[in-house]
Amino acid sequence: MRWTRNDKGLGLVNSATAEVSGVRNGRVTFTLEEGRRLVLTRGDPQLRHLDRAWASTVHAFQGRTVDNVIAAMEANHPQLTTAKAFYVEISRARDRAELVTDDAQALRERLETVTGERISALEGIGESVRTEPGLDAKASLERVTPERELADSSSPGGKTGRETPRLEAPEPGRGKRIEMDLGL
Repeated sequence: MRWTRNDKGLGLVNSATAEVSGVRNGRVTFTLEEGRRLVLTRGDPQLRHLDRAWASTVHAFQGRTVDNVIAAMEANHPQLTTAKAFYVEISRARDRAELVTDDAQALRERLETVTGERISALEGIGESVRTEPGLDAKASLERVTPERELADSSSPGGKTGRETPRLEAPEPGRGKRIEMDLGL
């Protein structure tokens, strides 16, 4: 079974699994993942927050590892078919991962081209922002606005006393195509 709601008092976390090890005299005994036993009586509110755990979404299993994984991936889903999603799905497996798809060749081609990495607008046009010492990237980005650039260039001498971060070429290797052998 899988818990569908946290219960701090019982030490239960949403999406954690448990095995029903006994049902007797109005009491259900669970063996939790870490080996601890939990007994709930009829009418306990946590009994309403259970679901079968025969299968799970990759998001519900984020950060967890199981012995075997069977992953289903549509070859051309516009948001979910990315190399990043593929990695997350198969990396849940300790021993074995199997992939089921509707079109192996199309999936291979898409995974080779669609990384799933989010990039900023500047990176999208091939540029990045150089951060100044002592400033994080967000603070540097907030300082580079069209209004501020205009103000900097229109003041006498083209300076306002504040340095605007300059745009520079992206880091080497960023955005390059990476060869992957997916075994498809």
